[in-house]
Amino acid sequence: MLLAKQNIRTRKAGFTLVEVLVVVTIMGILSAMGVVGLQRAVANARVKDAAVNTAAFVERVGNEAIRMSAEICLAQSGDQKILVYKVDSKTECHGTRIDSLVIDAPNKFTTMAACGMPADVPNMLTSTDVNKRFFKPKTGLSAVPVEGAICIQYGSDQIFGAARKLKTSNSVRAQWKVGNDVTANGADWMDL
Repeated sequence: MLLAKQNIRTRKAGFTLVEVLVVVTIMGILSAMGVVGLQRAVANARVKDAAVNTAAFVERVGNEAIRMSAEICLAQSGDQKILVYKVDSKTECHGTRIDSLVIDAPNKFTTMAACGMPADVPNMLTSTDVNKRFFKPKTGLSAVPVEGAICIQYGSDQIFGAARKLKTSNSVRAQWKVGNDVTANGADWMDL
């Protein structure tokens, strides 16, 4: 009887190989699910951060136009850089370079159509209409064009941010959305 009790005690001293494998498998599945969720959260945070920084930059450029009492415009330089020029021509965006903004990869500036912005919203970086790209000083009002946007995409994912000026607002808003579906009034964009 004494020998049987010792034998039972030694059997309960650890886990079987099957039990360990089951626990490790469950932990692996949960970890994989967590990594996917974490990657999505990181992508959302990065594009939101780029949208907020771009909106603040556009506001700053508007204030700089008022401070300098000069027309200023934005020009895209590659996928991740915006250049700011003091305009010396009424028809083109060139002149003395006064500032720039660079967003972190894999974020990139993209077209209005690619990010699902309504077709009537002009792109502040590439519009052929200088009135929609030039920041003109106005007494008591923002120098930012009446309406326009700058779209940002996270890599090749369908996660977008925007610095957007609406006709009904006097400030530039940072916005965000997932997917590139277009709604008529841009109601699918969420303010940050």
